[in-house]
Formats: sequence, structure tokens, C-alpha cells
Amino acid sequence: MAKLRRNYLKKQRKPIKVILIKILKGVFYLIIILSFASSIYLINNSKLFEPSITWEIRGDFEALTNQDNEIKNSSIINKYFVETITHQYDDLIKSVLENKYLIELSQINENVEKHPWVSKANAERIFWNKIRVTVENHDIAMQWGSEGFISSKGILFLPRFLISSDTPIGVVSEDNIEQFYIDFKKYQATLGSLKIARFERSAIDQLILENNIKVILGYQKQSERLDLFIKVYKNFKKCKKDGPTCIFDMRYPRDFAFSYSPL
Repeated sequence: MAKLRRNYLKKQRKPIKVILIKILKGVFYLIIILSFASSIYLINNSKLFEPSITWEIRGDFEALTNQDNEIKNSSIINKYFVETITHQYDDLIKSVLENKYLIELSQINENVEKHPWVSKANAERIFWNKIRVTVENHDIAMQWGSEGFISSKGILFLPRFLISSDTPIGVVSEDNIEQFYIDFKKYQATLGSLKIARFERSAIDQLILENNIKVILGYQKQSERLDLFIKVYKNFKKCKKDGPTCIFDMRYPRDFAFSYSPL
């Protein structure tokens, strides 16, 4: 009986070596877990996965401006606009970049295109953490009164801050911009070297030309009336750029009325 008890006690006792091995295994696994967690933390807080955005701005900002101030160097003008506008683009995509592991390029495009100067944006991934965004800006074909601009695609855009421009002025309701711009191009093509300075459309169409001439076309048969104006103007020498405004009212059947507007 005593012998059996001694054997039982021997079985209950574990060698120190076995205990140490188990402790070392536990420490080893703990080190692995801590190392893995530390690696994730360091990677997450490093700039390794931080998205890097490169902007490619397509737009001749010098051509958009009619600068009469001290800025004469075109590179300075372009640099100023590019820096100013890219800061605004950065602000637009901050929310998209919050989850740096899941960045939707389509969302970048959508957000950037909310900027009033942007015609189109195209974001593409050029490396796993590098994104290039190509931005096409609106050009200015016309001024929309004193509130905005009309692009050469007939699109109205309303920047927060307007820049000076020597493009023609258009006065028309916001819901008629596209057809208005189509008609402007048609009228300008007919006039040739006679440049339109202002085009107004309310109940009737009226043109003010750069050489101080006002042409009233009315609400119908505008193309025919403009053709008639071209014919009569060729033989009309009374209008001078620095004189009173010459007014051609073309709303009469096969005829017109001429008058002067005081300075």
C-alpha cells in the first residue's frame, strides 16, 4: 500500500523542466501577440499607408484673367491660381480620405466636381498609397451678368470669388443658358469681325457690339434681321466708337430704324 502511494505521488509531481517549457511557451506566444499588435499600431500610425494626392490641373489661368494689376508674370498668375484652387480641392476630399484603407476614387471625383471651377475630375491610383487627380477647369466664354460665367460648353458656373474677364457679357435667365450660348455663337459667326460685347435676352434679343453699336433683333426672325443689319451696316459710316451709341432697330419688316443714344 505504501509503495502504491509513493508511485502515485511521483506521478503527481511534474518536473521543473516541463513547467519551465510551458512558461517559456506562454511567454513566446505573448511576445508574438504583442509584436503583432505593436506592428499593427505602428503601421496604422505611420505614414506608410497615408494617401498621397497629386493634383494635375488643366486650365490656363492666365487666359482666364484680364490682369491690370502689378502681377505681370504669367507663371506667377498660374502658380497663384493653382495653389489657391488645390487647397480648396484638398478640403473637398478630406472626408473621403478619413478611411485610408478604403478610399473610393469615384467619391473623390464626385466631391471635387462640386467645386464651381471644375468641369471634370478623374482620380486614378498610380501606387498603393498614391493617387493622382486630374482636374479640368471650366474656361470662360462669357460673363453671366456680374454673378458668374458661362463656359465654352454652354455651362453656367458660379465661383465664390469672381475674377476679371474681358469676355462678352450675357444677360439671360439661368434656365435658358444652353440655348442662349448656342445663339450667341451663331450671332457672332454671322457678325464676323464685329465683336459682341454684350448680349441681352429678355422678351427680345439685343446685341451691343464693341464698336458702340446696339442691334435690336426682337423675339423672332433674329437671323434674318442680323443678316439685314450686316448689309446696311457696310454702307453706314456715321457710327464712331468714341461717339454716341448707334442704335439699329431691326424689328421692322424688310427695314430698320436708326437712332443715336446720348453719351
